Amino acid sequence: MIRPTLNINGSSAVDLIQPRRAAMDHLMDAIEALKQVTPNGRDYLGDRDRFIDDRTTHFDRIAALHTLRNELLDEALHIGNQGRAAA
Repeated sequence: MIRPTLNINGSSAVDLIQPRRAAMDHLMDAIEALKQVTPNGRDYLGDRDRFIDDRTTHFDRIAALHTLRNELLDEALHIGNQGRAAA
């Protein structure tokens, strides 16, 4: 996890949190878009093994994006907590 330390000479909490929030929003957009292309058995007629492999890959991709989003949230919360502690 990336955990910058807030200090008087560094970036503000808002400047560090806002890009993370924007990235989180974009990741949710990507997750929603990927849900639209979930492999469907009708597109794999006669090739069940490839269908199962492709679905596994698909859901692994979505899980990776969720993991990244959660990491960004943890970073933002950590930064925000520093700002509250200093206030």
